[in-house]
Amino acid sequence: MNNTYKLLFFLTVLTLFSACSSDDFNEIDGALLKNPNYETSVFTPTISVNQIKQTAVQTNGLGGYLLGQYTQAPFGTKSATIVAQVGLSTAAPTFGSKTQALENSENKPENEKVTKAYLYIPFFNPNSLNNNATYSQNTEYQLDSIYGDKSASFRVEVKETNYFLSDIGTDLKAKVYYSNNTEVLTNLGSSIVSATTSATTISNKTITRFQFDDPKTTTDESKTVYDNLAPGLRIPLNTTFFQTKILDKEGSNELTNVNDFKKYFKGIQISTSNFSKDVMMLLNIANAKIQLEYSYTAYVSGSTATKTQYSRYDLPLNGIALNLFNNAGESLTDTSKIYLSGALGQTASITISDTDIARIKSEKWLVTDASLFFYVDNSVTYTKTPDRLYIYNAQTGAVLADYQYDPTANNNQSSYSHLVHLGRLQKENGVGKYYQLRITNHILNMVTNNTTNVPLAIAIGSNIKQTAVGSYKSASGDGKIAKTALATPLGVVIKDIKLIINYTKVK
Repeated sequence: MNNTYKLLFFLTVLTLFSACSSDDFNEIDGALLKNPNYETSVFTPTISVNQIKQTAVQTNGLGGYLLGQYTQAPFGTKSATIVAQVGLSTAAPTFGSKTQALENSENKPENEKVTKAYLYIPFFNPNSLNNNATYSQNTEYQLDSIYGDKSASFRVEVKETNYFLSDIGTDLKAKVYYSNNTEVLTNLGSSIVSATTSATTISNKTITRFQFDDPKTTTDESKTVYDNLAPGLRIPLNTTFFQTKILDKEGSNELTNVNDFKKYFKGIQISTSNFSKDVMMLLNIANAKIQLEYSYTAYVSGSTATKTQYSRYDLPLNGIALNLFNNAGESLTDTSKIYLSGALGQTASITISDTDIARIKSEKWLVTDASLFFYVDNSVTYTKTPDRLYIYNAQTGAVLADYQYDPTANNNQSSYSHLVHLGRLQKENGVGKYYQLRITNHILNMVTNNTTNVPLAIAIGSNIKQTAVGSYKSASGDGKIAKTALATPLGVVIKDIKLIINYTKVK
């Protein structure tokens, strides 16, 4: 470094130290603090709200299916029935130890006879999504999505359906089944429930099945556990029906493959009645089955002697399933309120003012937070207030950008997922006050990326991680509905909705 550069460097350092020790720096600093060149403020855009009352909703392809009845003023009493196809656990099943053809050729009939038949439908519990989950005998498990009084008793009715549930409609597209399907309702057979079946109640304990006793041993195997099923409904069915419908058809064309079987045994309808108290259950139909136990004649090798053996065969409910809904006693008369309820219920659509979006653009506001607030009408006494609301594109059913960017999105449990975007019901002294749904990224996309200002749909959210979309019918036309809203009977009355935007603006 030559002398000239050394001098310049020294003078520069000296100037900096002088500036730091003078009042000039403090004056500049004070000016920045006292007179910033930006300001923060709050803007409340105009929104229009449209109440939508569904007359029918698509109920096939749901994650869970409702069964029972639930009453909540002013929404009245909702009731739910399940219709489900029945399948084969194995195609062309062999009952007993030999095929029917071999029984016939050897002239040694095995005389298979249904001894017990049950419809088993598990409740949802925290282990339901784990296909490898195991259950312990006499253990109590937490049950998910039981609405109403868990101590209620009721009767479960099961009938054969005479209407074939097709995958493909007449338009050669995937067929949509609605909650008011009259073709199913008017094509029912007789009851297939055991005549001795009594009232049913809900238990959170496992259902234990025991092995069949082996007559060749001195040990009583019937006291040995065969398996433990997740808590659920287990309804005794008519053994004569399944003798004729299933076991007597061994080796027939009706049982050759699943497709032919579903045309032969078209399915069942499951309904409820005689409630001591209201209760509605969300059931895990994906793991439901009809369980058959039967006896058969086994021939002792090298002898004319025979013995009675026992076995099992399951008919899974693994095809098309749908809910049939009915509402009675609704009283939604106050048009100043917004009514939101699940199952066959009510949703709403919200449209933000185009003029206000244009203003945010033109004034170049930096939006830091945009939240919709839904204020609960507590003049209504709720049996249970929904914990979450769900918001989505009313035209397509797609989630908003905020759903994808939520930092809690990866949580596997719905209760703890998407808490920033879809906030839980906020309470004071145990009473629900408001829901806060953040749509900041949705607003920013309209302002900075010129995305379309579409109407936003609001619905009850049962499982926030369920983003599938179905169709609905209403007096004003058809539309898209989030399927999460169809898996709960809960409802809430909203007395006011506000969109509050916090922003920063450069002066």
